[in-house]
Amino acid sequence: MNEEILKALLDWNPWIEGVFPKELAGFNRKYELEEYLQIPEVKVLEGARRVGKSTLLYQLIEKLLEKNQSVLYINFEDEVLKNYTLNEIVITFREKGVIQNLFIDEIQNCKDWVSFIRKVYDRKEIPQIWISGSNSSFIKKEFASLLTGRNITIKVYPLAFDEYLHFKSMEAKLPVSSHKETAIKREFMQYMEVGAFPAVVLRPVLQKELLISYFEDFIYKDIAARHDVNLVKIKELGIYLATNSAKSFSYRGCASALGMHPQTIMDYCSYFYEIFLFSELYKFDYSLKNQIGSDKKIYITDTGLASSISFRLSEDHGRILENVVYNELRRRGHEIYFHKHKYECDFLIKRELKIAAALQVTKTLRDPEVKQREIRGIAEAMQTYQLSEGLILTLDEEGSEEIAHENQKMHIRIMPTWKWLLSKD
Repeated sequence: MNEEILKALLDWNPWIEGVFPKELAGFNRKYELEEYLQIPEVKVLEGARRVGKSTLLYQLIEKLLEKNQSVLYINFEDEVLKNYTLNEIVITFREKGVIQNLFIDEIQNCKDWVSFIRKVYDRKEIPQIWISGSNSSFIKKEFASLLTGRNITIKVYPLAFDEYLHFKSMEAKLPVSSHKETAIKREFMQYMEVGAFPAVVLRPVLQKELLISYFEDFIYKDIAARHDVNLVKIKELGIYLATNSAKSFSYRGCASALGMHPQTIMDYCSYFYEIFLFSELYKFDYSLKNQIGSDKKIYITDTGLASSISFRLSEDHGRILENVVYNELRRRGHEIYFHKHKYECDFLIKRELKIAAALQVTKTLRDPEVKQREIRGIAEAMQTYQLSEGLILTLDEEGSEEIAHENQKMHIRIMPTWKWLLSKD
């Protein structure tokens, strides 16, 4: 028996020789993972580091232990375990006991794991296998044929606004009283500024410092450890993207602004996309070639992280709101694009083969010029895709607009973003 492996496993599995530490389970979130125990496929939790994947696994482990199920949890950020193959670790533990449920955290740090997972799955040796990773390429293209039909992906994001309020011990089901609305608005401003990483939300002080350390981990642990990059340049690019999130973006324009080669920008951006730190939004076009070839918009996974590392000003609230809405639309599982022709509309939601909804985001409509611009943009999108209703999300304004264009009547709702985040619409 490999004593080094066993000792490391006992450190990560305190319930083997004692009880489950309740503090590992943290706060409950909206992910209903227990229902996935009814299916045999390998469950894959994907998401950026620090979004709470490990805590979700621990919550499930606690429930399994309550049912007297045997559980083995392996964390491949452990300096000892990452030196061994998954096969070596499992063989070592099996000398001590059976494994009914196998949980593998940060699997992108593990070598030669796919063939082992396939063998164990196909032989039905372990009924439940759960893995998590902070890198979307950890199931590489060459692995696809090995795991096709054997896995199901569960995407984990930073906290939704209702989860954020739950972490703050504030429940908010609409409608709310005027007093509670004031408190929720105050928390929403914090949500935009501090962001939604669970540990940051729970931290009473030095939140910015923790977010900066997260950014360093993204650069050093998630990118530089796997790719040959210029650390100064990739950090500069990360800060540039954070500063310009929710803006139109092109690789060539970014290369010109930073004095870097366009191919380098493309490569470095792909590394950021792999680790879920940034993502692209395409302009909608029925031609896939035109869609990919046109300018994009780029968004960061957490607005608090953007605030901590970028050069943002208070007047950026409109773009921060837009980034919050983008993250929520992705969290809700929508297929989204933006509209740009003569005018621009921030978000289009596509369902099946058609555009089903149009959303515009702006800090305020009180300025007549801003109101005209925002309504023009969403009205053009509604006309283009034959929508009778649209939605404009603001910081704090509410109402509606009725407009007519070429005999088409259109109704536009205006709604505070915080209220939309708490609604089921």
